[in-house]
Amino acid sequence: MNNEDEWEYSINLPHSPVAVGVARGALRLMLRAHGLGELLVTAELLASELVTNAHVHAPGPSCLRVKRSGKWLRLSVWDTSSEPPRPARRPCGADREEGRGMEIVEELADRWGHYSLGAPGRSGKLVWCELGEG
Repeated sequence: MNNEDEWEYSINLPHSPVAVGVARGALRLMLRAHGLGELLVTAELLASELVTNAHVHAPGPSCLRVKRSGKWLRLSVWDTSSEPPRPARRPCGADREEGRGMEIVEELADRWGHYSLGAPGRSGKLVWCELGEG
């Protein structure tokens, strides 16, 4: 693995529904610039769900971090809520429009998790997921 296999970007997002589209657009640019187009569709959906979850469940801004390390692509979103994400365990009707985000993350990511942050000036939580190449 050389240094070109490792990189990291962060984008601070306001508490706005527009932030989801901005995050997706930035992620597309990052992955294409680094020749990772094969991960684009899945990574974009995962990032959308993580940022949407932050917008819906946290009262403040969020931050999307995209990190490449070896064969792994990690997407993480920090937000101002301390409540952990929970995949909905309700029946999914075809017409249900909300509550599926973390189920999608659980299904598509190779691994995912979260942890609380308690540092001064950076409280809240971080939700992350990873995709492996190949």
